[in-house]
Amino acid sequence: MRVVSLRVDALRCLSNVELSPAAGLNVFLGTNGAGKTSLLEALYLLGYGRSFRTHDHDAVIARGKSRLTVFAEIERFGALERVGLERGKSSWRALSNGEVLAELGELVRRMPVLAFAPESHSLVSGPSEGRRRFFDWLMFHVEPGFSATARRYARCLRQRNAALKLDGGDFDVWTEQLVIAGEELNELRCRHFPNFAAHTATALSRFLPEMGDIQLSFARGWRDDTTLAVRLAELGDRERDVGHTLAGPHRANWQILARTGELKDVGSRGQQKLVALAVVTAAAEIFREQTGHPPVILLDDVTSELDGEHQQRVLAHCASLGAQLWVTGTDRSPALDAWQGDVAWFHVEHGAVRRATA
Repeated sequence: MRVVSLRVDALRCLSNVELSPAAGLNVFLGTNGAGKTSLLEALYLLGYGRSFRTHDHDAVIARGKSRLTVFAEIERFGALERVGLERGKSSWRALSNGEVLAELGELVRRMPVLAFAPESHSLVSGPSEGRRRFFDWLMFHVEPGFSATARRYARCLRQRNAALKLDGGDFDVWTEQLVIAGEELNELRCRHFPNFAAHTATALSRFLPEMGDIQLSFARGWRDDTTLAVRLAELGDRERDVGHTLAGPHRANWQILARTGELKDVGSRGQQKLVALAVVTAAAEIFREQTGHPPVILLDDVTSELDGEHQQRVLAHCASLGAQLWVTGTDRSPALDAWQGDVAWFHVEHGAVRRATA
């Protein structure tokens, strides 16, 4: 899996940018605010339908423009495909080989992307939604039944919440459907979590060996000593007071535990970033094992976020996966210069991108 060409227009400061990346390492250097991260954001949009920098879709569109466009030619198992995303102020259109896709998920499935950025420490220290969403990205790509089950559960949850607010007569019906979908969703997550935990533990020993044994725990979203149906019945009065469902897979969480407690509480900011990096590389490794090819990996501001030793470790591991890497930084580093495979250097300035010599 690799990006053969990329075209971006009206994404922040990027205007009519076209580039042909290397199959291995691609390094984008420039000063702060030059547009380096926006290039990674363009690929992330194709892989997720949203930005990793903001929840505001409009903020990504260049000032004075009504929509942004990102088009890429990708190669997977020797076959080429053209994919694209057009996003306006309140609409989107996803494309594959010129055909409009009915769902954004169809584009996301074609363009698997994992990213490590300065904000990635929130994967450890932030709310459970970020960790749940990260694990569900992996589930979406490696478990065939996950997407349909997750959509069914989300629909039941919306309907049950609406019935709670209105005290509707169909409340019991949606509760029954939510329990069925919720138990199925939890079963799928529990089936894959041990593999995720094992790969993450191995990656943590690679990036943070000084922390010793680290464990991952999974909380399904309701008490372990009861079924979802029983728990919802117990919470009935409280749910009617607050107007939404208080138990279920939408409240699931996973945590990383060190000897002295949860890493979000006892780990430094630097350690949390390295843990996030380990989680990203673990997910990339599982993705490759399950699908036969690695995802595209984005490493934002890597020369500032990681010391030289950890830069070398992550680059070596990504090289072993055969992943295409997109890396940004303000300066070159010995770890980047030591890359042995296919490499392309780019200079970014005021939203303009040009190929540079090694």
